[in-house]
Amino acid sequence: MESLRYDAAIIGAGADGLAAAATLAKSGLKVIVLERNEQPGGRCITRQFHPGYFASPFCDELPPIPAEIFWSLDLARHGAIFVPSQVSTGLWSDRAVSTRPSANDARAESKAFAAAALKLAETRIAPQRKRLFGARSAEKVDEWPGDAWATRSLTDVLAANSSNQDVIALAMADALQGRTAHPDLMGSALHLLSPGAGGSGLVIGGLQSLTNALVSAAESAGAEISCGLEVTDVRRKSGKIIGARLADGTEIAARAIISTLDLKRTFLSLFAWSDLPKDVSSHVGSFRMVGSAARLLFALDRLPQKPSFAEDDLFAGPIHLEPMSSERGAVYAMWREGAVAKNLPISLRFISATDPRSCPAGAATMTATVGGVPVRLFDGSWTHEKRDALREQVFAAIERVLPDVAACVRACDVIVPPDVEDALGCTDGDLRGGEIASDQMLGFRPWFGSAPPRTPIDGLYLAGPSTSAGLLGTCAAGVFAGRAIVADFEAGILK
Repeated sequence: MESLRYDAAIIGAGADGLAAAATLAKSGLKVIVLERNEQPGGRCITRQFHPGYFASPFCDELPPIPAEIFWSLDLARHGAIFVPSQVSTGLWSDRAVSTRPSANDARAESKAFAAAALKLAETRIAPQRKRLFGARSAEKVDEWPGDAWATRSLTDVLAANSSNQDVIALAMADALQGRTAHPDLMGSALHLLSPGAGGSGLVIGGLQSLTNALVSAAESAGAEISCGLEVTDVRRKSGKIIGARLADGTEIAARAIISTLDLKRTFLSLFAWSDLPKDVSSHVGSFRMVGSAARLLFALDRLPQKPSFAEDDLFAGPIHLEPMSSERGAVYAMWREGAVAKNLPISLRFISATDPRSCPAGAATMTATVGGVPVRLFDGSWTHEKRDALREQVFAAIERVLPDVAACVRACDVIVPPDVEDALGCTDGDLRGGEIASDQMLGFRPWFGSAPPRTPIDGLYLAGPSTSAGLLGTCAAGVFAGRAIVADFEAGILK
């Protein structure tokens, strides 16, 4: 049986995995990235969904890449160019309300909190004696920036910034794009820390351009990226990580492993339940996933006509269709029951308005991100008929505010949460790695009592969206995990 030896192996070639690989390779470590799909990127891919039309199937926008990480990876030189969103619009049949990032007090506050929280997360990279899982410590635990929002509702925080109900509904739509949450519940304000729409902007060339830049950065540093290789289990000896086994039987020997899979997928698919420490298995089993977003990709013959009451740059940013803050609770209740609500939250992006290369000349590429879509329906699986019904429901909502869109549509591709789970291995199709809630954010994400990105299993490091850094900044979780491994090698912890 073949055996390959590395200092570190990384599971998953998404943005975090590639950023970790570049970080490790720059430090002189021998590193391999293992990706089960035939191409790297994870959610950061762009594909042709209709002849001549291109879009990213899973999302349009990611949390911003922290400036220090962007420049340390030299991503601009490798071809990653972002176009920031200038306007976010709530669009009704008779009116439009637009805001710009500089005018959104809640967003400005959340960006400051997120930046400070990332700095706090980075301080934990230095080697330290790990506490027992769940054990109390006498040392002072730093207060996480934004932690006060763990006891506040999203409705209350937004209402404190504006009394205009349309503006509140628009800000809520920006924060919750593609998510399902009850905005009146305590802790729902934490959604502001992880940008939804309009917070980071679009990548020229689609998210695939970001992947290409990260691949270039990692390979130029000396990292090895291997696709079409699925890790089936992580191997341990005497309680320490010694490598990974692939589906074809290949053994990858490594002194450290970074998993960019979500928390459940990492521990429940890579380890036998009986091999996990009892407290770890209990915590992982109770961790809540909330896959709830569908994506529709539209190929249009042209841009639809802009309503006369909308701003001239309407199509340059996210457009939320008839946002109503009062409907969010009902959508959340229906989603919990496995049902699709009548008034789903829908957000549009006209990708071709900022990147004409995404479609033929004169045509347009439009995406719709839909929240409140269950991964499992109460009346069975997602059939072709149910997908068609969802498409018709979304299309009717678009027509209410852009009446001539029917004359523009050439093709439509529907992607529901089970498709995301099948394609990316995300539990329940949850791209954000777990529910954003008081007991699953900041110091409680992914668990309390350990020293992330380290885990209770020696030699295993966690990156990706199930970490607090993964929600706050793209590439941050991967870079932090990579730096932690470098620090542990230098300290002699990894031998």
